[in-house]
Amino acid sequence: MGAMAAIKNKFEVLNAADVLHRTQYKKTRKRLQALKIHLLSYEEMLDDYLMLNAGIKNSFVFLTSLSAEKNSVFEDDPQASILLLSIIADVSRSRMLADASFLEGIESKALPLGRLKELNKAQASFVRSFLVHLHFIASNYPQFIKTLSEIEHSDIEKGLEAAEEAFLNDAKTDFAFLERVFFILLLLLLTAIVMISILLIRMGVENRRLRTLKMQLRHSLSHDLLTGLYSRKQFEEVQGTFEQPTLILININHFKHVNDFYGSAVGNAILTEMALLIRQPILEAYSPEYFRLGGDDFGVVIHAVEAERAMQLATTLKKTIESYIFVVDEIDIYITVSAVINRHVPLLENADLLLKQAKGRYRDTIAVYSDHLELKENARMNIDVTREVKEALESKGIIAWFQPIVDLQSGKTVKFEALARMKTADGTVKGPAQFLSVAKKTPYYYRITRMMIQHVFEAMQDTSYYFSVNIGMRDLEDEKLMDVLRETLTQNSHFAHRLEIELLESEELDDLRLVRTLIEELKALGCTIAIDDFGSGYSNFSYIMNLNADVLKIDGSLISTMLENEISYQTVKTIADFAKNMGLAVVGEFVATKETAAALKKMGICCGQGYYFAKPSERLSEPDITP
Repeated sequence: MGAMAAIKNKFEVLNAADVLHRTQYKKTRKRLQALKIHLLSYEEMLDDYLMLNAGIKNSFVFLTSLSAEKNSVFEDDPQASILLLSIIADVSRSRMLADASFLEGIESKALPLGRLKELNKAQASFVRSFLVHLHFIASNYPQFIKTLSEIEHSDIEKGLEAAEEAFLNDAKTDFAFLERVFFILLLLLLTAIVMISILLIRMGVENRRLRTLKMQLRHSLSHDLLTGLYSRKQFEEVQGTFEQPTLILININHFKHVNDFYGSAVGNAILTEMALLIRQPILEAYSPEYFRLGGDDFGVVIHAVEAERAMQLATTLKKTIESYIFVVDEIDIYITVSAVINRHVPLLENADLLLKQAKGRYRDTIAVYSDHLELKENARMNIDVTREVKEALESKGIIAWFQPIVDLQSGKTVKFEALARMKTADGTVKGPAQFLSVAKKTPYYYRITRMMIQHVFEAMQDTSYYFSVNIGMRDLEDEKLMDVLRETLTQNSHFAHRLEIELLESEELDDLRLVRTLIEELKALGCTIAIDDFGSGYSNFSYIMNLNADVLKIDGSLISTMLENEISYQTVKTIADFAKNMGLAVVGEFVATKETAAALKKMGICCGQGYYFAKPSERLSEPDITP
């Protein structure tokens, strides 16, 4: 019964496997269905065997016990006693040899016992019991022997093994990666205690290895592999345990340039040395914790420090780093950093927001986070604007408005500047100040520029006007945008001479040589180049000479104040004189009054643009201005 239970258990485990419902295990399912029928038949044989075994065993025991009793019962009938002894002997031989042939004709042999007359009560009872048991044995023992033989020679285990083998074969095609593991596990179920012991030993070794790996993994999750400092993940996990924390967040300015110019190996060396450099003894009194929070972002968390002292410590860190000479392969490298201080929860989120703002506004100082800065509100507004830009691009809501550029001598319109506007879902038209600065930081900016170029060439189809369109200096470094410009100018070569590309001079360049090469390429395709917002920040005359532009557009901040501010006036005059000497045309922007237009005309500036002449409009309309 124990063997049968083991076989049934194996069958049920195999038959209950969830994977059998999958198509790949069709053959295995058929084998198991056949095996199930075989198993039920085998179980029925076992039940028959157990039932017969109990009765036959009882009858054999009874007949054997009568061999001693017969002498006393039939002591006065030797012939009956001899007959009984002969029958009992045949029964015993049949039992010992498990051979039913000894029982053939045994009931006929016992017939004389039934014919005995004048039996006393004990003899009659003896004969009745003897014949009943003999009949039971003679009737059932052959079937018992047959059933026992079938049980002994049953191939149920082979059938189970065949089903297991079919299952493994199916699993090989479906679970290639898990085949070896599954096979080992199956063997473990079928192997002896020795194999289990071997597996346990191997498991012990593997567990020790896994524990080691787990410790290494835990360390790698909590520490930065390059610098050995705590990681950003570790910061996020432990920030709730900080007591009166102040976070000093430090970012290396233009670290991408360092990587690009010197190579990542030098960049990694600088990051490694930075990790040592921020560990200043002056911080030790405030239980400092050091983190690498991003590619070139480092964080120092100090505890229970006053705001004024935190500023002193951050200033010391900044000065120490910026005065340090990083020597890599005998090359001296200097870096600058931006640093911010935050004492408000959430520490890192607030510091990150402030750092993005500080990179543009407070590069030479250390910014301190305050709720009054409304950085989170600005971030949410940026998300809303980005969503509006995306929707406008999808609904063709990026449109062009046009503002005339007027010849100050004749009063005639010489060209129109295409200015981006965004029409929202409710029909509101928004100016560039409301979305363009945010769009420049998203992947959608390229699509806006491309759409504006399309609008300009569409406008050229129906008019003879000249047009200009704004493109950032950094846009020239965008290969996708340059491909669009080349394709558009090539396909519309007969219009190219009427297009002026205005490059925003207020944007800092990474590669002046590359930009100059691209400008020459655009000019070769037929268009002219203007430098927009000249005088807004990065201006120098050598820089403009290197770009080989055709037109200078003086920044509106100078034009709008030139009549009240002598410095602005002289700056505009100097730019105008320089441009005339270099053979460049000059356009004054933000011309809001007749007096400003007259002053520009007197300086010899050829063209003006601004509300005095006309506001930007959806339509191409020339202003009626008397020069």
